[in-house]
Amino acid sequence: MSRRRIALAGFFLLTPIATLPAQTVADSGTFVIRHNGTTVATEEFSRSETGLAGTLFLNNSRNTFQRYTLVVAPDATVPMVEVTVREDADSGRVKARLIQRSRVIFREDSAAVDAIIGQRIETLVLGTRPGAVPYLNLSFAMLEQAVRRSRAPGGAGEVPFFNLGGGQTVSGTISPLGADSLNLAIGDIEFHLRVDPDGRVLGGRIPTQDVVAERQ
Repeated sequence: MSRRRIALAGFFLLTPIATLPAQTVADSGTFVIRHNGTTVATEEFSRSETGLAGTLFLNNSRNTFQRYTLVVAPDATVPMVEVTVREDADSGRVKARLIQRSRVIFREDSAAVDAIIGQRIETLVLGTRPGAVPYLNLSFAMLEQAVRRSRAPGGAGEVPFFNLGGGQTVSGTISPLGADSLNLAIGDIEFHLRVDPDGRVLGGRIPTQDVVAERQ
């Protein structure tokens, strides 16, 4: 099985994105993410029984925004994720520029990426771990998915993460942090997450990076 390291930036979806059946929205919200008090990203998301969809807006010079769709199984695992990255908001006359589009399908210990790289069409198969939860940098809605996975039948305090920014799989460890909070350690980065009894993330921070997320 290939263990080639990849960056999903520059990947374009090989096949059209499937239109999922309409689902009743079970939850939705917005995370405002700040660094040193300055807003660096805003994430809008909605969750149904079988999916999670959202858009992560980055406050950078290119006005980058990343739209994602996760298919969620009954055990809170994620068999498929699609991500589209664009730059510059739609002006009404000019559509935002497409930067990348990718689809990752998880099967047991492998992750298949359908992509177009430059003028070449490729399908990459990467090694991962069963039950890996995809992660997009600064996406607190995806961190919530990992919390839900840890509480689902068959879940545990350790949840593997598949890094959508590089294709690596890293271990995440979830442990209690007070009465209403959790500590989620991904590699050497720790997230302190405030959660409710249902596993909804209400806010969080990355202490070593002075990053704070608030759910609106």
